[in-house]
Amino acid sequence: MKKSVLFLALTLFSFTITFSQNAVTIKKISSKGDPIFFFPHIGCSSEMWKEVAENLASKNSIYLVDLAGFNGSEPIQDNFTATYLTEVVNYINKNKLKRITFIGQNYGAFLAYQVANSIPKKTKAFIGSDFYPKLSMILGNPDQEKLNQFITSLRDMTVKTDETTFTNNQKQIALSMNFIDTTYVNKFVAWQKKSDRNTLAETLVEQLKGDLIPMFEKNEIPTLVFNTWYFAKNYKKMELSEAEPMMQSMFPNAQNVTHKVTEEAKDFIANDQPEWFVTEVNQFLKDK
Repeated sequence: MKKSVLFLALTLFSFTITFSQNAVTIKKISSKGDPIFFFPHIGCSSEMWKEVAENLASKNSIYLVDLAGFNGSEPIQDNFTATYLTEVVNYINKNKLKRITFIGQNYGAFLAYQVANSIPKKTKAFIGSDFYPKLSMILGNPDQEKLNQFITSLRDMTVKTDETTFTNNQKQIALSMNFIDTTYVNKFVAWQKKSDRNTLAETLVEQLKGDLIPMFEKNEIPTLVFNTWYFAKNYKKMELSEAEPMMQSMFPNAQNVTHKVTEEAKDFIANDQPEWFVTEVNQFLKDK
């Protein structure tokens, strides 16, 4: 896989078409087959998808989406998710794209699914990594008062923290939660440090307040969701056989959803296990 990555990097990344508006920048890096759009997690660059994107580029047109306020790009002021969504859809309609697969990591998946759901006739599939339709479920489904308290603390910790503490916090998150492959840790921290603090906080707040469960109860889009069992295995000693019921509970009454669970990756599954991730994506798209 690494040899193919190197070859594709030399050939594909010499061809790049960039589209930029106020809220999104979209880089087209190949023009073969059906389109695949990649969306990053909060504060991250689309570079997080580079290896996976290159390995899917031989049979697909690849579009890397970067979001305003992340990784040094100029921020917008409010309505982040809705504005990102509108500009991506406008780009798709302007370029008359169809049979699109949308792939996103966590917040990127939260955004990507809403894009897909808004244009179902143009959508081939949706693939989410480390993704839940209602993120507040991870906090134990707090009532509104407790959720508001958490959001206040989150905003303070993100926006008001001094630079050294913020950097240390981001490195700790990357090491403990995000990556087994530590080559990404410094990249992740650099992306976060260059991001607008308000954007980091408010995109996560929008995700925490969001609830896509009703959309999934009516979902007609072929959907593949990757999640990790690494933490359940190592810290709670839970068997992998318990994963599927847990995933089903996070997607109650969902239609057309397939779950893939790994014990060998932390939250950034595509970065820790790119070969397995690409294999599963290719098989899913072939089947669908």
